Amino acid sequence: MAISMLAGTVVCGEEPPIKGFFRNGSSGLSYAGNGWSVRSDGDRGWVSLQVGGAEFLKSMVVQKGDRFFAFFPDRSNLSHDQQVGRIGYVADGINMLRFSPAWRKPEAEFYVGANESQDQSVRLFLADGVTVTQSDPREVVLTQSGATVTIRPNKGTGDLAAGKVKDAAGVDRLAVSFPCKGFAANAFTFVFPGPTNPPPSAGDFVTHARFDVLSSRDEPGKSNRFGGAADGARDPIYGPDTRLDFGMVFVWTGKTPFNGYAELEVIHSLGQPHFYQKVIVANVTNKDVRIQFQPKFHLPGVSEVWCRLVDSDNNLIWVDRYRMAWDWEHYRPRIMVEPDFNEFWNTTLKELRATPLEPQATRVFEDHPKFEMYDVTFNSWGKQRIHAMLFIPKGATNPLPAIVTAHPGTTGFGLSKRPDGVYGSEVKQDPRFVTIVPLIRGHAPDAKDIPFNQPWWGPLGDRDTYVARSWYCAMARAIDYLATRPDLVDMKRIVAHGGSQGGALALVTAALDPRVAVCLSDCPANCQPQEIMENYPSFGPSKGCVPAGKTLAEVERALSYYNPVNFAPRIKCPTYVGSNIGDLTVHSMGPLAAYHNLTGLPADQKAFYPGWTHDHGSGPGLHEKTKEWLERLSTSR
Repeated sequence: MAISMLAGTVVCGEEPPIKGFFRNGSSGLSYAGNGWSVRSDGDRGWVSLQVGGAEFLKSMVVQKGDRFFAFFPDRSNLSHDQQVGRIGYVADGINMLRFSPAWRKPEAEFYVGANESQDQSVRLFLADGVTVTQSDPREVVLTQSGATVTIRPNKGTGDLAAGKVKDAAGVDRLAVSFPCKGFAANAFTFVFPGPTNPPPSAGDFVTHARFDVLSSRDEPGKSNRFGGAADGARDPIYGPDTRLDFGMVFVWTGKTPFNGYAELEVIHSLGQPHFYQKVIVANVTNKDVRIQFQPKFHLPGVSEVWCRLVDSDNNLIWVDRYRMAWDWEHYRPRIMVEPDFNEFWNTTLKELRATPLEPQATRVFEDHPKFEMYDVTFNSWGKQRIHAMLFIPKGATNPLPAIVTAHPGTTGFGLSKRPDGVYGSEVKQDPRFVTIVPLIRGHAPDAKDIPFNQPWWGPLGDRDTYVARSWYCAMARAIDYLATRPDLVDMKRIVAHGGSQGGALALVTAALDPRVAVCLSDCPANCQPQEIMENYPSFGPSKGCVPAGKTLAEVERALSYYNPVNFAPRIKCPTYVGSNIGDLTVHSMGPLAAYHNLTGLPADQKAFYPGWTHDHGSGPGLHEKTKEWLERLSTSR
């Protein structure tokens, strides 16, 4: 492959405007298309929609009954697909308002969603001077200074409404109202002036664009030690001694030379600028092009690595990103823990165990061929009756080792039987272990009214009544129940195991109960909630969920009593933490912070296993360690 090496120049100062890219800057999101633009501002969400220089938007709010929500502190331009950098959303922890511009058409999808069952409306209050035409509930036309915007509901989405409605101050204002069903996708299309079949541009002649990053850590003969190259980086775990050949490549198929620039922007996961370089690309006529960068890293932890190719008219031609971990061994998290943290939990456990357990077990699915299964109930925090699923391998020699695991999305056994009596789903529990799974929200198996996500992080009340207190106690009570079954369980072989929210619960369980022999925590969620609230729009608490009468600092202090990272120093058993550093669901620095706060363990009893894909979960390192420990415990006595 012919390679063009182009000189690089580091450019400082104001960020260059790019058409076709959502810039996530310090003041908000901004996007410029061909003839139109959209912008958010601070915590107020979307505040501007301009077409042909004319302003169409005054404000955008969510209305639930007589309540208005106009505080959207979370924002991002990330996505799980190839829309990365080409979408922009604002959110408040429950509601999301997202624009996804089409790549070649003068239109954008506007998605509204609510992570709760209540139906609501999104109000687009129009700027002064905008006129509305609506002859059909499936189409609204807005006009301002000769420019027009047409809005249509997508298939399966409710009808639009346009007219005057009262705003939060009780003033009648002209608005377009978008229906928003809870726990559902609600999508609409904004159509802007412009050709539906635009003439060819530089983007039509750039193909096979990707990162091309070689590292001295790359294993010879393997594309990636984590299971295959992606985004063109083979091993994105770097250190001060790592040697990098850092570039991006593309194939130019145009008949005239390509002119433009490429830029490499690296942003630390906690928001700090990490590196920026701009490379001018001038008069490229050869087919295969490689642009060379010389990144210099200095911030330990995980960073977002962006690369963009832009033509001479400032149109985005290509964008991609991956996450890299630099010098993660020397990352030191900012620990926010209150002085009475241990006293609070010691008192909680004392009060918990002053309540009689009073366990009961009811056999279910009695003809299952592999497991005896029981719906177990017992008393937990505040004498709340907790249900747990108990799986006992049939034909095994007791006592057996046991796994304690949970996930707040679990609602029951998840089994079904066909009319002929054959089970239609497989039990995934390990047949070498007794497994107990507390349904930590205190609901009966297969309850249909348990929402999956919220209220994991809410409502954000005071410290003593926050719902996670009962969840954590339910995990300890599950081990208390196992201790009542010496005929069944070997209490010296207890495993705390789980992924995502279950990974967080595994850490907490091991911290609260010294009977745990090993902790296997896969991508623990909600670690470092203060970081999630302040600068990382992932699954977890949001500034938008801070209750009236509370300050952000007060909520962060309350949540610090439930931060899995703060439990880590209490853990005395071998503990292994894993995380994909590219995970878009879990705060990528949280699991790393939990590992570094395992201060009560010697080096040979703890490890961190970084995977690197964008998938939610951990890489193969933790998976191998998990298999090793389960094999060890299943064969030992």
